[in-house]
Amino acid sequence: MNEENQFDNDPERTLITLEQLSQTIEVMTSVVNRLRKHLSEQLKAQIETQRQERLEKEKTSLESEQNQGSDSIESKQNLGSGQQQKDKDGFVIEIRQQENDPARKNTKILH
Repeated sequence: MNEENQFDNDPERTLITLEQLSQTIEVMTSVVNRLRKHLSEQLKAQIETQRQERLEKEKTSLESEQNQGSDSIESKQNLGSGQQQKDKDGFVIEIRQQENDPARKNTKILH
């Protein structure tokens, strides 16, 4: 009789075990989905941070280039104003930087 009870309960135990496994799988799936979402948000934040850092570097390098250019212009202006003060009575000297035209190559036409 003891063997009959085990066989009768065996399908019930199997169903209970399957239900528990099903619930465990649901919980694990939920955990995996939350981890994926969290990792995705971290990656997006990291990409945004890198983009911001790159923009800041570009901005500072552009500003430094502009500052170097304006320092050069100011020094030329100061030099020119000094010359103007010395020559105020006679005439005004204007100092400009000439733009160099690129040397032109002889154009050869082949037929």
